[in-house]
Amino acid sequence: MDIILGLCAASVTVLMFCWAFGAHRRAVPAGWTLWPGASMLTCVALTMLAPLSLGLFVRAAMAPARVVETFNWEAALVAVALMALAAILGPVLIRPARSGARPTVVSAVAAPVATA
Repeated sequence: MDIILGLCAASVTVLMFCWAFGAHRRAVPAGWTLWPGASMLTCVALTMLAPLSLGLFVRAAMAPARVVETFNWEAALVAVALMALAAILGPVLIRPARSGARPTVVSAVAAPVATA
């Protein structure tokens, strides 16, 4: 069961990261990204979920017999669904950050132009 929980936590972490990264890096950031509390809460949640999934993977590797004994098909189907959702929806959520619509920064100091 630990490996299934680890897969679920890892999938949720990927989905959350793609959602937050896309919201922060799009041309006009989402309103909640400008509020420090929401951004900090998102970072803390990501910081807690990633080690949790890694810890569950390590725990499953340390006791493989327990993983086999506690295997549950319903939970495995949920984990597979979350992994598929992360694989399909992750790129869609991160797409606003990859679009070329980001505003360009113009320097206040003009570069010298050479005249011939």
